Amino acid sequence: ARVEVKPSGQPSGAEGGGGADGLGEGFEAKPSAIHMGSAVKLRDLKAQPELNGCVATAISFDPAANRWTVRLSSGVEKAVRADNLLVAPLKAGSYVRIEGLKADTALNGMVGIVEGYDAATDRWTVKLSGGVRKGLKKSNLVTLQKESPADPEQLQQQQQQGVDEGPTPARARWIRPSAYEVLIDGQLHKALLAGDARLLRGSYFERRAAEGQPWQRRQDIGEDDFWPAAEAAQLWTKFGSAFLLAVSYSWLSREHSDPEMYHLQRLSRVLEEWRASSSSQFFRTRLWPRSESKAPTAAAAPPDGPPDVGVFVDFCCFPQKPGGGAAREDTQYHPCMEVMALLYGHTHTCVLRLTSVPPHVEKKYFHRGWTAFESCISGNKPYADDKVYEFGDDFKHDSELAMKEKFVRKYKQRLQPPVSYERFSELFWRMEEQVKVLRVPYNKLFTQAEDKAWAMNKFREAWEEQRKVRELDFKSMGWGDSEALQLAAALPSFPNLETLHLTGNKIGDAGAEAIVGALANSQLHSLDLSDNGIGRAGAAKLAASLAGAADLAFLYAFANPFCSEEDARWQVVNAWKAAGKAKESLVLDHFALKHKIQK
Repeated sequence: ARVEVKPSGQPSGAEGGGGADGLGEGFEAKPSAIHMGSAVKLRDLKAQPELNGCVATAISFDPAANRWTVRLSSGVEKAVRADNLLVAPLKAGSYVRIEGLKADTALNGMVGIVEGYDAATDRWTVKLSGGVRKGLKKSNLVTLQKESPADPEQLQQQQQQGVDEGPTPARARWIRPSAYEVLIDGQLHKALLAGDARLLRGSYFERRAAEGQPWQRRQDIGEDDFWPAAEAAQLWTKFGSAFLLAVSYSWLSREHSDPEMYHLQRLSRVLEEWRASSSSQFFRTRLWPRSESKAPTAAAAPPDGPPDVGVFVDFCCFPQKPGGGAAREDTQYHPCMEVMALLYGHTHTCVLRLTSVPPHVEKKYFHRGWTAFESCISGNKPYADDKVYEFGDDFKHDSELAMKEKFVRKYKQRLQPPVSYERFSELFWRMEEQVKVLRVPYNKLFTQAEDKAWAMNKFREAWEEQRKVRELDFKSMGWGDSEALQLAAALPSFPNLETLHLTGNKIGDAGAEAIVGALANSQLHSLDLSDNGIGRAGAAKLAASLAGAADLAFLYAFANPFCSEEDARWQVVNAWKAAGKAKESLVLDHFALKHKIQK
C-alpha cells in the first residue's frame, strides 16, 4: 500500500505509530518488525510497571520462551514478551541498519539516517557515511536507538559494539568493521543463536575431572551440559571474552583426544581460577565489552560476572565418529567448521593454549597443523592483548600457588607480531620439513590431507578480515628489533591503520627505521614510539620520514635515548615543523605529556 507523504517527506497514515492509539509517539505494535538491534519501548508490564515507557535495545530472541532479551539504557537486561514491546517505525530522522540485500550485498551492515520516503518508487532514502544516499525498501531497514549522533560516521562507530577504536582523526572515513570485531548481530553471534557453535558449561569439565572421567564426544554429552543457544549468545554479548573460551590443544590419540585426562586435569584448574576471577576489576576493564564494563559508582557493588563460562573444545563440540575422527558426514559438522576461525580469532573471545603434551608423545604442540592454525588466528585477533593465555610445561596444575586474578595474569601470553597469509604459508612449509624426521604416522602436519587446504583457505579469509583494523596495540610486549622487523613486514597489509602503539618496548634504531619505512605514504594518524631504545640514527630516519607522512598528526617519542641529545632531538622537531604539523602534537618530553593530560 502506498503511504501518504507530508511536505517534509515524513510518511503518515499507513505507517501508524502516533499517539492516537495510546501506543506512544513514534512507536508501533508490530512484533514481527522487531530484530536484533531494534529500538523498542516497554509497555503493559504488570510485575514491574515502573519500566513501562522505557526505551531499550532488542538483543536476542528465545523462541522456546517466546521472549526478547532487551537491554535498557542502564545496562540492565530483561526478558520480555513481544506483545509487551513497541517497535520504532521508520520516519525521517530514524537511525537504521541495512540488512538482507541480495543484489548489493556490500551495503548489508551499514548504518545511516533516513531522510524521507519516495511514494513513486516505494523506497526510503537513507543517507550513509560520506553523503552517499540509497533508496531502500522498508523490509531491508532495521530501526536503531535514537541516541546516536547525526553524523553517519559516528553512528557506524557506535554500532561496533565493544570495540575501542582509539582516537578518530578529523578526516574520519567510514570503514566496514571486520567480522572479527562485530559483537551483536555479527557472524559469530548469529552462529551461537543458530546453535552452529555449541558451547559447554565450564562446570562440565570440572565435574568430569573430579570424577576421574575423560571428556566425551558431543553425541554422548547430556544436553544440560551445553549452553542453550539463545542464552549462550546473550551471555557472550554481555561478557564477551570473559565468557567464551576456545581451547587449543594437541590430540593425544586418534580415537580420543585426551584419553588419560592429561589436558582435562590442567583445563579444570584453569577454569576454576577463571570463574573465580570473572567479576574482578581486571576482567571488567579488560575482557568485558565496553558497554558492560562501566565502573560501578562508589555506592554500588561491582557487577556480577557470568554464572559460568562457555567453553569450546573441538572433540566435545564437533560431532565425532565412534572409532575416532570428526564425523564429516554429520549435518552439524560443516556449520561448526565454518565458524571455527571466528571462535579463535574474534576480538571478544579468549583462547586458552594448552601447549604441553606428555613426555612420551613425540609430536609436540608446535609441530601440528591445527594448533598452528589456532595459534596464528588467535594471535592476529583485533586487540588481542589479554585475550590469549598459554599453559605450557611450566604450568603445574596441582602445585601452582597463584590463584584467581594473579593466576590469570601470570599465564597471559606475550603477543607476537601479526602473521600474514604469506608468512603463514611459509610457516606451514617449515613445519612440514621439521616433522618429516618423525616416524610414521607423526611425520605429517595433518592426519587428513584435505585439512591442510581447508586451513590455508580459512586462514586467508580470516586474514582478509583481521587486517581491516584501524588500531594496533603492542604496548609493553618486550619487543626488540627482531620483532619490529617482523611487524614492519606486515604493516603494509593493514590498509585502514590509523593508530599504532609501540610504547614500552626495546626497539632500537634498526627496528625504528624498518617501522617508519613501512609506514611511508600510509594513512597513519597517531604513532607512539615512546619508551624504547631509539638513538641518534633512528631519530634521523624518523625525521626523514615525516615529509612523506601526510596524515600523521600525533607522534609520541619521549623516553628514548635520542631525546637527551639536543641535536638529534631538534632534528625531529624541525622536520615536524617543516611538514606543517601542530607543534603540540609532537611529544618528546614526558613532562610535557603529563602537562597536556592535566590541561
